[in-house]
Amino acid sequence: MLLIQSEIAQNRKIASRQTIERVVTKQVPAENLPGASSIEAVPATEIRRKLLAMTTDGGPSDVAARYLRLIDSIRDDYGVPESEPRHPDLKSGKAWPILRPGPDASEGQ
Repeated sequence: MLLIQSEIAQNRKIASRQTIERVVTKQVPAENLPGASSIEAVPATEIRRKLLAMTTDGGPSDVAARYLRLIDSIRDDYGVPESEPRHPDLKSGKAWPILRPGPDASEGQ
């Protein structure tokens, strides 16, 4: 969270995909193959809840939304822990994912 807060304050990217991946996954040694391991997702409910609270409009400059989308992308690769809800914080009332209308959308669409 400190890296993300620093990124917002300094307006420059600090944390990489690998950094976030290490927070939301773990390496598990393979039982039958010495030296081999697999990568599994670990619950990141609290991190996701805090990131959702920090989101603004979901646009290109919304750092927190970018990291939430990155976590979702990592979840697409490695799966989602059973204990982790899809929405980071239903009680917040904020929609997730943040959907922005396209540039051609009109009021009635």
